[in-house]
Amino acid sequence: MIRKGLRVKTIVMLVTMLTLFGIFILQGICQEGTGTISGQVIDIEGNPISELPVFIAPIEIHDGETSPLYFPYDYFDMNRTLTKADGGFTISGISPGPHYFGILSKDIDQRLPDNYEAFLRDYLTWYDKGISPEYIDGFNRTNFGFQTSDFEPDVKVISLRINNIDFYPRNDFDEVVFGIDPNVQVMNVKVIVQPRMRIRGRVVFTDGTPLSNARIRISLSFQYEDNSGRGSGGGGAGIWTDDKGYFIQYLRNREKTIIYTLSIEYQGLGTSAEEIRLEPGQRLDGLTFTFDSDPIPPKPLPPKMKTVKSEIQQSSTSELPLLPVSNEVWIINPMNGHGYKRVHCRTRDEAIAQASKEDAYLVTINDSKEQEWLGAVFGHTFYWIGLSVDSEDRDWKWDNGEPVMFENWLPDDYFSEAHNKNEREYAIITIANGKWYAVHPKSVMVKMTEMAIIEKDGLLPTIKPQKDGNEK
Repeated sequence: MIRKGLRVKTIVMLVTMLTLFGIFILQGICQEGTGTISGQVIDIEGNPISELPVFIAPIEIHDGETSPLYFPYDYFDMNRTLTKADGGFTISGISPGPHYFGILSKDIDQRLPDNYEAFLRDYLTWYDKGISPEYIDGFNRTNFGFQTSDFEPDVKVISLRINNIDFYPRNDFDEVVFGIDPNVQVMNVKVIVQPRMRIRGRVVFTDGTPLSNARIRISLSFQYEDNSGRGSGGGGAGIWTDDKGYFIQYLRNREKTIIYTLSIEYQGLGTSAEEIRLEPGQRLDGLTFTFDSDPIPPKPLPPKMKTVKSEIQQSSTSELPLLPVSNEVWIINPMNGHGYKRVHCRTRDEAIAQASKEDAYLVTINDSKEQEWLGAVFGHTFYWIGLSVDSEDRDWKWDNGEPVMFENWLPDDYFSEAHNKNEREYAIITIANGKWYAVHPKSVMVKMTEMAIIEKDGLLPTIKPQKDGNEK
């Protein structure tokens, strides 16, 4: 998620093709604040698409290849909105650098849990403990077992029209990428979308009971009707069925008639459909797959999965590995004799209040060795530190009054921060190798930071240097 800033060079909008991927620069009339893009989403016949979740997100570009965000784990790095009745949209707070326009599934609000932000924090903390998603078997959506395939949109972007110039993705899998300069407002963007090819089916058991809210594995093979080519694919790690047993397998749009063969597996059961013939752009609904079995409920969550959330939120003991820290005991840094510990907090002010009760302060980091020690002991996650901007001279200062002798910053737009860097007031340690990031009091990152590291000196008795034997 590396974003590289660009500078405004003109007040006239200029659209310039940069690479074969369709990257272009958007420059416009300067406005105070971060960039804004507004326009309309329509279908290929010009009809507006309403209530469509759209977003603009930063993208990495390495050696001519693009790396978009990984949804849903990077959900908060997306600048999102819903299109209006006329298909209109306005997306503000866009940081400078390369971005792409994307679409989310229409039921995104229903599919993500209400406490999704808490889930994300739990996941990041859990991941920081060295436990990868593969460690837990039987992932469930209600316990953050999300996959990108669970939130695929029903339509795809086929072109962006800016200043009467159309830009296209290279193929079904590439985004139309653009770079945006700071402080610009780009208006009247036309986003043209079309339905994606798909097969929508339902999975039931012999008695008609639907296989509800379960992850099935889909195997897909195809060949062109004229025998000019063939291939295979499928649902990867699995596709979820809804409450009534329905699922959707999206297909790559092709220019020729395709004959598909589709089979489904679930807990040792298997079934397949007759050959499916689809014309370019065609969809198939109403397909039913029947398992020759009595209903089988989804696998229950294993005990380890059930302990993860309570471990993270309550710091309780579990069979999962814990970091060597405690909210009850000070940990001494042998390099300086200071004590450090982690505290849970809802706000930065609450962390300061907790520190004050113990005659301590939010951690001050004076050099790379201290930074490395903190990372080894407390791990790399979101922590408040005692660094803030002085209200008068706007310089960074440590809360305990020490001068800033060491810095460990991420780029200003690393997390697609919605607020200008000159408006940010506090600093946090992040999951990115413990590097620091500047945040605004109303930043999303602030909501995600619910722990702080506090520091206290004077815990060890002062050790006087020994006198030489000849001294008196």
